[in-house]
Amino acid sequence: MRRLELGLTLALAGLVAALLLYRPGPGAPPSPWCRGGPPLAGVYHVDRLRVRRRCDVAAGVVTSVKFEAFDGDVHVDLRENGGGKLVVEIIPQDRSSVAVPVTGTRVTVVGPRVDDLAHGWPEIHPAWWISSGSIIPATPRELARVNALLRDTQ
Repeated sequence: MRRLELGLTLALAGLVAALLLYRPGPGAPPSPWCRGGPPLAGVYHVDRLRVRRRCDVAAGVVTSVKFEAFDGDVHVDLRENGGGKLVVEIIPQDRSSVAVPVTGTRVTVVGPRVDDLAHGWPEIHPAWWISSGSIIPATPRELARVNALLRDTQ
């Protein structure tokens, strides 16, 4: 009987040790549109952003779309399915592959979820994929402007 108890105790101790030492690897990304590399690559003034999730998926209704002349970003205001407001920004370098949605449409977006510390709101910035809209590439002037801004902040 003592051998059985000893065997069970050792087996249980081994199982507990294995569970304590096991560290699962990172799971699959939440979307096939998640990118590798630095999540804020190409973003102007990254010091104002705090990354919450390296890659996230959000969905909701577009409430406004604004083309920013200063840095060439497209700002998309989204009312998320849970009712909260989310700002989605498409950077000029991605405008040849990321769709610009239309106000009133329901979209899904993929990109880093960040807190904009300067404005106090959550964002997907930069957007790596948006489920619907039109491709509106940045102009050469917009690309030159953002490249100058990025150069000046490095």
